[in-house]
Amino acid sequence: MCNKIKKYSLYAAAVALALSVTMPSDNNFYVSAADLLTAEFETTNDSFTARGGASVAWTSEKAFSDECSLFVSERTAAWNGASREASSFMKAGCVYNLSAAVYQESGESVEMKFSLQYTDSSGETAYDQIALETVKSGEWFVLSNSSYKVPEGASNLAIYVETTESLTDFYLDLVKVNGAPSIIKAGDANGDLKVSSEDLSILSDYLLGASSDIEQGADINKDGIIDIYDLIQLRSYLVTPSTPSVSGDWDNYQENVSPQMLQVYKDGLYRVGNTERIRNKISNAQNGEQVNIAYIGGSITAGGSSSTPQNCFANLSYDYFSETFGTGGNVNYINAGMAGTSSVVGNLRADNDILSKNADIIFIEFAVNDQGGERFKKSFESLVRKCLSQENEPAVVIITLCQKSGGSNQDWMAQVAEAYDLPVISGKNAIMNAISAGTLTWEDYGSGDTIHPGNGGHKLIADCIGYYYRQALRSENETDAYVIPNSDVFGSEYSTARIITIEEMKNLSRGSWNSGTNNPSYSANGFTFSKNGSEPLKFTVEGKGIMLLFQSNSNDSMGTVNVNVNGITTSVNSNLQYTWGGLDGDIAYYQPESGTLDVSISIKDPSTNFVLYGIAVIE
Repeated sequence: MCNKIKKYSLYAAAVALALSVTMPSDNNFYVSAADLLTAEFETTNDSFTARGGASVAWTSEKAFSDECSLFVSERTAAWNGASREASSFMKAGCVYNLSAAVYQESGESVEMKFSLQYTDSSGETAYDQIALETVKSGEWFVLSNSSYKVPEGASNLAIYVETTESLTDFYLDLVKVNGAPSIIKAGDANGDLKVSSEDLSILSDYLLGASSDIEQGADINKDGIIDIYDLIQLRSYLVTPSTPSVSGDWDNYQENVSPQMLQVYKDGLYRVGNTERIRNKISNAQNGEQVNIAYIGGSITAGGSSSTPQNCFANLSYDYFSETFGTGGNVNYINAGMAGTSSVVGNLRADNDILSKNADIIFIEFAVNDQGGERFKKSFESLVRKCLSQENEPAVVIITLCQKSGGSNQDWMAQVAEAYDLPVISGKNAIMNAISAGTLTWEDYGSGDTIHPGNGGHKLIADCIGYYYRQALRSENETDAYVIPNSDVFGSEYSTARIITIEEMKNLSRGSWNSGTNNPSYSANGFTFSKNGSEPLKFTVEGKGIMLLFQSNSNDSMGTVNVNVNGITTSVNSNLQYTWGGLDGDIAYYQPESGTLDVSISIKDPSTNFVLYGIAVIE
């Protein structure tokens, strides 16, 4: 990092002092706009809920960006539409750039409106127009206002899209809000909600007159003036760790929260587990070594229903680790969350998506997406063992979340954690116990549906992760060297499963299958049934077993394949729930000893679809 920091002479410092700027008394300071909300509806409703009698549903039927949008239907009044809270990222008196893409196909032009609902200073519910436009039938249109000011004294903010008269169904996509963040980070000179060497460069350029753009966070010492003293303090912050080392006085660290919230954190730390590996990784980070933090899981890990990727629990907890233990640019972030996927898929994706990137700390989150069957339990345990067995000895942390009903796979996942002496961050215990105690409600945690956390929930999970780090560093939780257990809970025979390349498939005959898939990320080594004949895909390979990674959906067009290995046939069905057209996986064959596997994969009904994203061999 140091060789990237510009060196300044005493003359330059004097120039910088001369160019220092006093902030106006009303603090209406220039700020570079941050992305406060980006709702693309690719994995969830992104915290948008129905307004009035309308119904909202995430759909792939229409899209303005990427592949999905939000469908708004069953409207009984013009004001019915799609809405989400906005108080978490907008505030009274501030100016924002807002936009929302809309589409309607009523057959005629319709006047559509982007609006704000709020409580005014007298306590009454009020409404304000953000944008109003006439939208043609069958064409996407972007409702926008680049300089919308939230009314003074407004609270309980909610943005929503409606019509003025028509009751037509419509689609909503790519809702964006840009503006100054409601919370200013000291040292954040460029408005990206982080503090890094880039802020140092921005602040230096500003003081030397090379740039006129600056974020309020540049006033790091908060004296109302941006000057050379802020530059010195920011540089010191970036170069010198501001918290105790692993051997520091963590036993006397005081949690700066209410007793009620401290209990939430305690409930969220289901178990601390063996701390040797996590303490080593924290020590490495504090010594300036590179540390890679990886997250693998479903849509919640991917950031589903957080207002922006920056508000996802994964990014928030990465930021905490980087700012608390890093020395400036030496902590890297890997988010391998994928909507609609289970640990069966996670186990097959892990090699390429996290382990090949030398992950040092790995968070595993599948408690909502997994089910209770053998393929899930064995895949989850296999994923845990696969991660623990890497040469760089990563620290592995299990995260268990839940639905609004409390439904979760925490119970059996905790059995794996106990057997392997791993930590468990229990979002389930944190929120459900808090609800029982009256500390929080599901609305404080959730996004508007019954599964995904909103910004509040993502922050809660990240805070529980931060609490785990601090507890792991207490002397009472220091442990002996970590040893991977020899025994299994449910079975870890899939831990050696890996996706093989086409070149590794000996004696390959494609039959009625074409090379490639409908997913660019899983095309190079995949196959798609052509519906032109019924000849099987054949090859031979060495190993103990075969697993398939495939596209699935709850749809009769999704087919079943018969997988014959060494004369034994197993059927694998792709007409399954809970993947919404995404990835799923299943075991096709297993034998205790490695040997030659003669594999034949044929479609059961040639009129159906089957997409093989990859074929895994258990070695």
